[in-house]
Amino acid sequence: MSTTDHGPSNHEDDLGRALRDLVDDASLPGLDAHLDVVRGRTRRRRAAKKVALGATTLCVAGALGIAAVSLPQDARPEPIAPAQSPTATPSPTSASLPTFPTPLTAQALGCQQPAPTPTGDRLPALLSIDAAALTVQNLGLVDTTVTATFTDDARITVAGEKWPGAYVVVQDGVIVSSLLPLPESDGPLAPEPGSSVTQELSVDSFASCDPEGLGDHSPSLSPGDYQVYALSRFQLDSWAPVGPDGTVGPETTGALYDGWLVSEPVPLTIAPATDTDPVALQDVLLADTSAVFASLRQAAEAGDPVALDLLVDPSRIPVADGPYGTWTLTIAPNASTGERQRTTSDDGWTLVLRGGAPFSAPAPSGLAFSRFVGTYDVLVDDSGATPTISLQVVEGGMAVEAPATEDREVCDAYVDASRGVDTAGGPLGTYMDDLVLLAGDTVPAADSPLYRELRARWISSPSAWWSIVHGVDLMRTTDVGGDSLALICEGS
Repeated sequence: MSTTDHGPSNHEDDLGRALRDLVDDASLPGLDAHLDVVRGRTRRRRAAKKVALGATTLCVAGALGIAAVSLPQDARPEPIAPAQSPTATPSPTSASLPTFPTPLTAQALGCQQPAPTPTGDRLPALLSIDAAALTVQNLGLVDTTVTATFTDDARITVAGEKWPGAYVVVQDGVIVSSLLPLPESDGPLAPEPGSSVTQELSVDSFASCDPEGLGDHSPSLSPGDYQVYALSRFQLDSWAPVGPDGTVGPETTGALYDGWLVSEPVPLTIAPATDTDPVALQDVLLADTSAVFASLRQAAEAGDPVALDLLVDPSRIPVADGPYGTWTLTIAPNASTGERQRTTSDDGWTLVLRGGAPFSAPAPSGLAFSRFVGTYDVLVDDSGATPTISLQVVEGGMAVEAPATEDREVCDAYVDASRGVDTAGGPLGTYMDDLVLLAGDTVPAADSPLYRELRARWISSPSAWWSIVHGVDLMRTTDVGGDSLALICEGS
């Protein structure tokens, strides 16, 4: 081993010169521009490979650190190859999973939004309305069906819609009524490829939007031409291709689509409501109440209001007033109807009038009647032991005064006859003839053509009509005719 000192190492001289050259070059013109270009390229590479390199950055840095420590001083570092990125889980490709349209949100189906675009066959289910056109009367609704047909080239799993029946109504390209149920699911569904499901849909003329911005607008769409789009929630949770031979391919799961199926629009016509005149009901309420009872029930079933003019004898049918303008009439059961056939009304029922007040209708003799006059909506309740018919006065249906009567003419003839005046051929003779005719009729008033004919003749004299009905009841049940006309005319 030699003890000769060879002086500083040539390696050290070479390294020193290299460092000095690097420092001197830092002042060279264009270096800053060169570094800017390098920085820009670096940023672009980071942006492009941000996701792929994220997990490998520390590995690369560690490898570089180890190489720097182990390098001999006289060896030039070899470039280190970048570490391989770990293989990521492949996302579904366009070849395996179709590209679906952007899902519609509930906000996009709200009032005053543009008409939705039908989803057609761009989703693995097609929604259609099973009608060429629909017509609904103002303030009414129309029923139809909607069919969802599932694709035959894929097996899918969707969330079951708990409450179907969504739709929007469009006019001039804008949603004017939107009926969207809450997004509730009753569990996953796996329909067979190529199958279909049909559900009922009721389209209402109700306007859920207020196009004019008014607070007191009509609750119904104005008569005119519209379009209706059926809707159905569509949450796709799995998809797998089905080959022509029925072979099912790899399944893709996850939140693949969450939006709405939209059908092609169908023309919708809102027709004006047919104006119906109130049913005229003029009668007395005494013994045979079947005619009044039947007329009220028929009006309730038809949804028609009743123009009521009802004369009541409170001594036979109690009239009780309650809070908020409520009047309750209790019709007790008929213990005996004589030879007349019994009806449901003979078993007793209750009449409740809400709104309005009875007019006092005293007879010349001092007998007092209650007369209810007004226009009412009718509701029948059969849930109790006896039926209850409720009348609710309609807006503007309260009478200011009771209509005039012709009772005075009948009573004048009665007074003349009592004084020996010949009244043959006058109203008094007709009265007596009609009294005998009706007493011989065993058909209930509700079914009797004779009752309807005589009522039409005498109802303009309601007190006289009451005396005929009262006299007939006496003749049927007691075999005593009595002089019912005297009850209303004596004292004239």
